[in-house]
Amino acid sequence: MSIPTVPLRIAVVLFPALTALDVFGPLNALNLLSIQHSMTLSLLSTDLKPVSIDRTIIDGVYQGMPSWQSPNLTQLVLPTHTFDDAPDFDVIMVPGGSGTRNLNLTKPHVDWLQGRMDDPNLQYMMTVCTGTSLLARTGKIAGKNATTNKAAFNWVKTVEHAEDVNWIAKARWVVDGNLWTSSGVSAGTDMTLGWIEHVYGRNESERIRIQLEWVSLNQTDDPFAEIYGLV
Repeated sequence: MSIPTVPLRIAVVLFPALTALDVFGPLNALNLLSIQHSMTLSLLSTDLKPVSIDRTIIDGVYQGMPSWQSPNLTQLVLPTHTFDDAPDFDVIMVPGGSGTRNLNLTKPHVDWLQGRMDDPNLQYMMTVCTGTSLLARTGKIAGKNATTNKAAFNWVKTVEHAEDVNWIAKARWVVDGNLWTSSGVSAGTDMTLGWIEHVYGRNESERIRIQLEWVSLNQTDDPFAEIYGLV
């Protein structure tokens, strides 16, 4: 455990049709943590336009099948920085969601992540759900252990360079050096609580968990791998 002595600089990567809980579950835990520990937060995208959650909406126009019910039931997140003006970070978090399947739309995100993976300032790279697919596409986690959303597990294994990753089917989250990857959606909050324990200690992670009234699963607790026939 090494508690940061300067503001911990955290970034979250945004793209259209990201999953809300992938971002705001971990951020809720970090928001509570930041009351007593100094840190900064940057929300990154290709530009500063609002980013839609769970649906792809570009410049106010819904992109998708006409048969989709409630196309405009979405929320929007405002980025704080673009990839071009992003500062240095200690922690980068990549959420998942259906938007990760849009390989063209997320190529700038993959390119930016590829460049940041070798940044000596970067202490932790963290992914939630299918966000791991973006990191796999960089080719920078070849030979690493990683996991992802179990419903989308087989799809993630088809993206570019995914064949070079050691995919762990049964895991709530996986740690390999400074790489932390989680299973689907709510698993990102479990991983974040595990990361808080790793960096700030068990007392802090329990304090945050109790404030959230969160019933957490352990790193190896993964009933969903069996549900989706992965083990």
